[in-house]
Amino acid sequence: MKRLGFTIIKNAVANIVRGGATAMVALALPHFLTRELDHDHFAAWILMVQIAAYVNYFDFGLQTAVARYLAQAIERHDEEQLHRLISTAVALLAVAGVIAFAVIGGLILSLPHLFRQLPEALTGELRLGLLVMTASAGLSLPMSTFTGVLIGLHRNEFPALAIGGSRILGAIAVLISVHFTQSLLWIAICMGGFNLFGGIVQWAMATRLLPLMRIRNQYLSRSMAKTLIRYCFSLTIYSLSMLLISGVDVIIVGYFKFGAVGYYAIATTLVTFMAGLSSAVFAAMMTPVAVLQTRGELGRIRDLVISTTRLSSYASLAITILAFVYGLWGLKIWVGPTYAFQALPILEVLLIAQAIRLTGSSYCTMLIATGQQRYGVIVALIEAGSNLIFSVAGAIWMGPIGVAWGTLIGALIAIICLFPLSIRRATEVPIRGWIFLREGILLPLLVTTPVLLYLVFLGSQNPKGKSLGVLALSGSISILLAGAYEKLRPGSLRV
Repeated sequence: MKRLGFTIIKNAVANIVRGGATAMVALALPHFLTRELDHDHFAAWILMVQIAAYVNYFDFGLQTAVARYLAQAIERHDEEQLHRLISTAVALLAVAGVIAFAVIGGLILSLPHLFRQLPEALTGELRLGLLVMTASAGLSLPMSTFTGVLIGLHRNEFPALAIGGSRILGAIAVLISVHFTQSLLWIAICMGGFNLFGGIVQWAMATRLLPLMRIRNQYLSRSMAKTLIRYCFSLTIYSLSMLLISGVDVIIVGYFKFGAVGYYAIATTLVTFMAGLSSAVFAAMMTPVAVLQTRGELGRIRDLVISTTRLSSYASLAITILAFVYGLWGLKIWVGPTYAFQALPILEVLLIAQAIRLTGSSYCTMLIATGQQRYGVIVALIEAGSNLIFSVAGAIWMGPIGVAWGTLIGALIAIICLFPLSIRRATEVPIRGWIFLREGILLPLLVTTPVLLYLVFLGSQNPKGKSLGVLALSGSISILLAGAYEKLRPGSLRV
């Protein structure tokens, strides 16, 4: 148990470092670019990064599959399986990269029709930047195989170093570039070039750690390809669902009101930062859970899911509360008052939506790690569909903030559907719905009730004096309640 805990904590820390470096870049660039670029160039940069990021969805979950099957192959000492796995995954991702480039190429040609308010002078520049970013991301897809290899080896610190380092170097190059020019093409070269460099570094690291690894045509396996595709089918639906949930919001805003893209993107950047940290932590569970499944230790998997769900809810509520209290103050420092006042209402709605969605993250990670992801497909599709419908309707009726409300409604519908459509049906790791609801959702809400009451009756942006004292008292009571409940909880469900 101690060894498992150490592995998860080590990998979680490494993932947080990786996500932290990426998040640092995501937070630092808007701080400078809102000041260095004019409003239209900043909005166009946001669209360029958002559209180019769609290439990552063509991973189809293969990186996750590589990590899972590699961990199991190593556990069984099956060297032949290892070679077939890696060689076949590289080939599949190379094909995916070509498909991604073709699809995004079609979007690039349609830019004037997608964003009718996009200034004509920016259209050609945006197209060139997107071509560079898309080509870089497409070439990086086969390299993502080695991210899965390193994670499967429980060496998450190496992807953290390679990916985090390349993101930071790319950001530095961008900041130097915008000091001399507002060219989106140069920004794309800086970002895309270093992202590709990070993939090459991971290949070198994987080769060094796994010297027996062979990538040869002779190891290409039709049966392995079928296994990976079968495993990734549900993950592909997850990816497409996530695209509709969090990948098209900015595009919807840009379609209806190009001028609001920058404001909305500021809010989504912070929410993505929160989601990235959460994903980094939960990703650390993937290979240990796969190993526990191989050993038949299903009870430990159940306890791990419940405990991590509870901790995730605590963290999500804390971040959301801080945003309501100090959000305007922080946004003013980050991107200036003009962007801050416009982004704050959107940010508050999106953070609530994200807190709701993250209550299911640990459970969904367990489904993927144990090969039961098919039980989450319907829920993912329901959230994706409802999010898209309500976001478009919200954009028509309420403007940009209506898109955020659509996201919140979709998240709420998904969590409600999770219980009858997934938790009740996925029985390999049996988890009682009431225990999951009590430990993961109701308890964190109960514990944070003092602070939530403060927000309802006394909350204000950047509180001072008595209001600040009441906030501190409310927070202290919540912490004491959490500590007291931990002592009363059954041993298997303690943190």
